[in-house]
Parts: sequence; structure tokens; C-alpha cells
Amino acid sequence: MSQKVLSYDLGGTKIAAGVIQKNGRIIDEIRIPSEFHRGKSAVLKTIVEIGNQFLSRHPDIKAVGIASAGPLDPIHGTLLSPTNFSTTKDEWKKVPIARILKTAFKRPTALENDAAAAVLAECWKGAGQKFKNVMVLTLGTGLGTGVICNGNLVRAGRQLHPEAGHIILNYQDRTARCGCGNFGCAEAYLSGKFFSRRTGLKLSRPGISGPEIAELARRKNPIALEAFDEYSTIMSVVLQNYIRLYAPEIVLLTGSFAAASDLFLPQTRTKLRVLLKQQKNGLQSLPKLGLSTLDNRAGLLGGAYVALSLLETIQK
Repeated sequence: MSQKVLSYDLGGTKIAAGVIQKNGRIIDEIRIPSEFHRGKSAVLKTIVEIGNQFLSRHPDIKAVGIASAGPLDPIHGTLLSPTNFSTTKDEWKKVPIARILKTAFKRPTALENDAAAAVLAECWKGAGQKFKNVMVLTLGTGLGTGVICNGNLVRAGRQLHPEAGHIILNYQDRTARCGCGNFGCAEAYLSGKFFSRRTGLKLSRPGISGPEIAELARRKNPIALEAFDEYSTIMSVVLQNYIRLYAPEIVLLTGSFAAASDLFLPQTRTKLRVLLKQQKNGLQSLPKLGLSTLDNRAGLLGGAYVALSLLETIQK
């Protein structure tokens, strides 16, 4: 019988979960709104209930993996007041989510940043399989960054995940308040959530969604087109910074807002080429730019990957 693990992908607007075999095949899956307005306790209860439903159908599940938006501590399995888990009730603060699920399900449990999980998934089953230097940007409620350099997942100090979505581009821009509380972070410009919020003000349509803005742009609405042109400029600047730091061979976009890539990715390539043209180090600094091939399931597959890796470690 194929080894099975339970995987979660926790984001600012959705909870995805699934049962995944060792070969990467998803055999059972659910995706629901995260409903953080109900508070931390209610969301954690929902997460446990989902897991119990899967365990009742698949009692041979061996381990659990969680891919979550950060900040978080993957080594200790603790969420650290995730930026986009907003709630008006009990605050998230430090939540030992891996321990909570390990206790609830009586299975070994691992936690990983969702973008780190996504880049691991891309190198396991996606478009990153042929490369040793890969970067993934998750474009959704936030801007997640996951990096593999020389075949290894990049960690920050203290084994934390590097929150490169919170590099500040313009701290004086009061139109770009980020969920972290600062102004002018890359996430405040490039996440689908904040792009929609800023563009909605320009359109005098507060509450308009990213897909609705994309549709306006495809219909040649000048304000929407200008917003995507600005987006491509900021994306090219952010990528230039990441490329100088990590030298990826390929950069992959995933997340719900990546569906609008036809409106910004070609322009981003052109602008990025200009920004990098002065780099004279004998290497090809311009990476391939593309989309995930995992059908917006990179986080879910990444959660499975870390669960399987944990099992392998335990069994050694």
C-alpha cells in the first residue's frame, strides 16, 4: 500500500487540505474559506475537524505536513503572529500548531512556510525539477518567497524562514500600508490583496477583486492597465533585488494572483532585462521567468513533501 500523508496549505483566505501518496498523487482534497474573522480558536478547531474527517477515510495516514503563511518557526513548529491571519477576536501571536496537530492526530507533524513548501514542491514534482537554484513567489493574500540555492532550501538566522516579501521599497508611501504594519513593503505592492486595494481606490471601486481588475485591464480600461504597468515595474525591481541575492536559474510564480500574469509578466521580463544588463560577472544573471505547473497546489504538495521528509528522518 502506498504511503499516505495529510497535508495542509494555510493562507490568508483559504484552508486547503488533502491526502497525498508518496508519489505525489493527491487522492482526497478539500478547499474552504479560512474565515479568520471567527477567531484563532475557531480556525484551529476547523483545521482539526478537517483532519479527523480525512483520518476517518484514510486511517493509514502516517504523518502530517503544514504549509502556512508566515512568519513562523519551522524548526519548533510554531506560528509567529502570521501577517495575514487577521482576526478581531483572539490574536494569533505564538501558536505551536505542529504540536497541536500532533496531539490531535497522534501522527508526527511538520510545519513549513508556504513559499518554502512551494519551492520544495516545484523541485519535487513541478517546473523546478531540472534546476538547483530556484525561487518561487506566491502571489495571493501576501507575497511569499521560497528559495533553493545549490540544491538546498535557504534559511535565515536561527533557522527561521527569510521573509523577503517584507523588504521595504518606499517607507514613505502612505498608500502602501502592509499587513505587517510598515509602509512600502514589496508585499504591499505585489500581493493580490494589496494590489486590489490600491487599484480599487484609483478606480473609485473599493472592494473590487483582483480578477475583476484583470478583466477590466483585458477590456483596455486605462486605469487598470496603468495599475498593471506599475505592477510590472515594481515586480522587476523586486526581482532584481532577489536575483542579486540568490542568483536563481528560474523564478516561478504561483498563488491566485498569478492567473493575471499575462497582464504583467511580459513587461516584467523586458524591464528586468534592462535592470540586469549592467551586471558583468560572466554569468547569465537573467533567470527564466514562468508559472508554476502544479495547478495552484504547490503549497499542498509542499506540505506533503515535508511530511514525507519527516517520516524518512524518523525511519532512519
